[in-house]
Amino acid sequence: MAYLLSELADEFHLELIGDPATSINHVAGLEQAGTNGISFYTGVRHKQALQSSQADAVILSSDDSELFNGNRLISDNPYASYARIAQRLHPRHQAIAGTHTTASIDDTARIHPGASIAQNAVIDADAEIGDGCQIGAGAYIGRGVSVGRHTIVFANAVVHHGTRIGSRCLIHSGAVLGADGFGHAREGAAWVFIPQLGNVELGDDVSIGANTTVDRGTLGDTIIGNGVKLDNLIHIAHNVQIGNDTAMAGQCGIAGSTKIGQRCTFAGQVGVADNLEICDDSHFTGRAVVLKSISQPGVYSSGILLDETSKWRRNAFRFNQLDTLYKQVRQLLKASDNKTG
Repeated sequence: MAYLLSELADEFHLELIGDPATSINHVAGLEQAGTNGISFYTGVRHKQALQSSQADAVILSSDDSELFNGNRLISDNPYASYARIAQRLHPRHQAIAGTHTTASIDDTARIHPGASIAQNAVIDADAEIGDGCQIGAGAYIGRGVSVGRHTIVFANAVVHHGTRIGSRCLIHSGAVLGADGFGHAREGAAWVFIPQLGNVELGDDVSIGANTTVDRGTLGDTIIGNGVKLDNLIHIAHNVQIGNDTAMAGQCGIAGSTKIGQRCTFAGQVGVADNLEICDDSHFTGRAVVLKSISQPGVYSSGILLDETSKWRRNAFRFNQLDTLYKQVRQLLKASDNKTG
């Protein structure tokens, strides 16, 4: 569907510089965009691509507006404006309401007439599927699960019993919500399974990436707040609580009973130990290892940075000598103090 540039500017409250009658029907990268295409610019790394772009319009900040001679939409946050315009130009496919003949629906399940249930989906006893929901092919909705309005559960996702999902959520393929947490008590050399009696609760506007797992609570619930975004291949253990609008990139792992605040960000492969508390507005760079609670907002990092192999090996070897060096320095300082005294 095409929109006039003036229509996009008005809807998203952007300043327009250029021809308001320009027709826009798709988004694309600066180098790929052409006729009827709109792109965005956010930094100097793409300056050359911006200046040579054939896009019919570009979204950029007022500070960068002179870098492009074509049609421009001026935004305080070009990337977010691009995201909203992309949603308008490329809306997600809306499945037709109704239940496919191959779906298996328990007689006690409550399916809103406005929901769509695809091929071979399974809806178990006492589950409730809200208006506008889409349950993809082969997805499993367990006993007593509730799925809020306009939530999409993609093909082959698994939602175990008792899980509660809010409105407008996205549960991507391969995701598993409400599996047993890793609870076992040691008895001699063996392990005794601890029944996982809690549930999983997702707020509204939550996104769960492909092959991400969110375990049910041992006693209380695992809670994912409103607006939380979890990338692919993330593991959230039992009884974790994640505050509103926190986002995690791929391969993060959050151990059991940790509480994470609002608006936090976790780059790829961050690991967080169990039973910690992380305050609001805490941000972690890639591969950070969090072993203690965080009480002050800020940006945190850990680990050894990438380096040429020969240098990395020397530094790693010297790291193992730090304790010896520390003891030698203490002895020298003590000897110096004794002489001074």
